[in-house]
Formats: sequence, C-alpha cells, structure tokens
Amino acid sequence: MTKSRSKTILESGCLFIAINFFLALFNIIIGMLSNSLAIISDAIHSLTDSISGFLIIISEKLANHQKLTGYRFKIERITTIIIALTIILLGIHLIVESIESIITPEEINYSVGTMVVLIASIATKYLLANYLKNTGKKIKSNVLIASGAETMNDAWISIVVLVSAIIYLIWHLNIESYASILIALIIIKTGLEFIFPHISHHHHHHLEQNPDHDHCGK
Repeated sequence: MTKSRSKTILESGCLFIAINFFLALFNIIIGMLSNSLAIISDAIHSLTDSISGFLIIISEKLANHQKLTGYRFKIERITTIIIALTIILLGIHLIVESIESIITPEEINYSVGTMVVLIASIATKYLLANYLKNTGKKIKSNVLIASGAETMNDAWISIVVLVSAIIYLIWHLNIESYASILIALIIIKTGLEFIFPHISHHHHHHLEQNPDHDHCGK
C-alpha cells in the first residue's frame, strides 16, 4: 500500500461527507418551504450518506494500523458490504415514506427556487459519483466504487423528484410518491448486487479485481 493511495481514500471520504452534509442542509430548507416530503426524504438520504464517508475513513484507518495491514482487502470488503446494507435500508425507508405519502397526501408548494436547488443537487451528486467511481477504479478501491454507486442512486432520486415537481407544476398531478417507489426498488437491487458477489464469490464487474493485490504484503 502506498501513502498516496491511503491519502486519496481519506480525502475522498472527507469530500463525500462535506458535500452530502451541505446538500442535506439546502434540501431540508427547501423541503420545509415547499412542504415536499420527497425533498425532505432526499435530504435525509444525503445525511445518511455521510455514514458511508465515515466508513471510508474508518476502514482506511483500521487498514493502516500496523497489526491490520495484511487484512486491508478484507476490511474493505466488509466496509463495502456495510455500505451496500445502507443502500438497501435507504430503499426500504423510501418505500415506507412513499406509501405513507400516498395514503395521506399533502399539498405541495414548488417554486423556481425549488427547481434550481434540485438541479444543482442532481449535478453535484452526478459529479461526486463519477469522481468516486473513477478514483476508486484508478486506485482499485471497492469502498470508493460502492460509495460512487450509492451517490449515483441518490442523483436518480433527485431526478425523480425534479420530474415529479415539473409534472405537478404543469398538470397539478402528484406522482412523486409512486415514482419514488420504483426508484427505491432499483436502489435495493443495487445494494443486493454489492452483497451477493461477496457471498457467492462471483464478482461484480466493478469489483473484479482485488484492490489490494499488490498491497497486502503476502
């Protein structure tokens, strides 16, 4: 393992936490002003995503511990599975929230400001997801690749919210809850794909290589 690789992973983790925190802050404010459960839920997702950032940092610190250096790949695999479980739980949470919103719908108050924040949120998540994915591939880190996939899922959630908002503004038809359920199922599927390759030993195409084959000291 090189110091530059470890530094890159730690910096990516910190960036991941910071961006998701600010996205959550803005979305909470806009969600409360527009009375949109979907936007508030999106903000909660961004806050929960920070967990992945902390997991990235914790796993890297543990792997860098003198007594744990030889177990770096196993630590990253475990952390990747934890992130995958977080993805699945987010999907389940979104389904529950969407069903509750269908049963007891509330009036939504979208505005131009809401549209701007949603578009900015989508762009930010997309750029962050690609950064994590490309960086993960470059330094062969499964943890960063999994975090990138999680971030891309959140970008899709924001896209659904944006499309739903546009439809609501034009036709005054609230479909965000139904669309969110569909996205939630896709999210859960993505999470499962990161878990089962480790259990069945059939690697996902993103996880084909041992990221630390040259760093385990074996």
